[in-house]
Amino acid sequence: MALQAVHEPLARYNLFRTADLDEAREQVARVFCPHRLKITGERGRFRTVQNHVDTGLLSLSYIGYGADVEIEPGELDTFYLIQIPLAGAASIQTGRRAFIADCRQASILNPNRYTAMRWWAGCRKLQVQVARSVLESVASDYFGRGIDAPLTFDAAMEMTRPEAAAWLRHVVAFMRCVEKSGSDAGAKDRIDFYAAELLRELVEVQANSHSHFAHHAGSGPLPLYVKTALEYIRANADRPLTSAEIARASGVAGRTLQYGFKQFLGMPPIQVLRDERLDRCRLAFRLAEDEASVSDVAARWGFAHLGRFAQYYRQRFGESPRQSARKS
Repeated sequence: MALQAVHEPLARYNLFRTADLDEAREQVARVFCPHRLKITGERGRFRTVQNHVDTGLLSLSYIGYGADVEIEPGELDTFYLIQIPLAGAASIQTGRRAFIADCRQASILNPNRYTAMRWWAGCRKLQVQVARSVLESVASDYFGRGIDAPLTFDAAMEMTRPEAAAWLRHVVAFMRCVEKSGSDAGAKDRIDFYAAELLRELVEVQANSHSHFAHHAGSGPLPLYVKTALEYIRANADRPLTSAEIARASGVAGRTLQYGFKQFLGMPPIQVLRDERLDRCRLAFRLAEDEASVSDVAARWGFAHLGRFAQYYRQRFGESPRQSARKS
């Protein structure tokens, strides 16, 4: 018997309704990825519905299973999935994080973290799906630098935080815009604009592996030689560098480079290099699946003296390297 859609988000974009486990697994996999799906509760309550629309930069889905189910997608690999519970709750295990997702806390599934979930009976979610390449491009523009290591978000998104609550309101407003939109070019332009803003805002408000790079994103245009020197530092931060080598790479005299860095960045090139290396260390700690070795990470980025490294690190981030390593 067909399931009825009553006041469902994205109801005009229904993909399927079914009480068949295999059909539900196959249909959902077409949108997301192959996964294990198992009914763990009352089988008679199993009723799956998915409404889905691809807007271009991102996709929206509304989905519920009715009964208690276990879902194990493993690593998503090619996309991020932000899951916003509209009713009920789910337990999330992603990487080393385990938490409950409900109306107060959404979840962000990262492409590079193994994930398993249990949705309890009555759990219904609005989901935002974004291709990995798209979100990394947005992050690259936001941070003003290439994303050469996995962009990994804090998996738990506290919706009680004002900035996160505002982002959720914008998601709902975007969904309503999509539901009411026509097929004219103007509507598509509006949707593309709002989608881009949603993704930029997500990178800004949700803690992620690259958040600390925002301090160096810059607030205005930089002279070409300063930009060139910054790019050279970022590309070669793992090598021994001198101010003279950086100046040669930028195409200006050493004195000119020193003056430019102090004028536009507030510090000399060698300090920028040191901060870049500290930022890379923090990134390594945040991406580590297990507690990272402080000495190995420090040595990898050119810090031979651990005591001095710890001092610089605490000055920059307000905590010790070991504290960061344990949080990974």
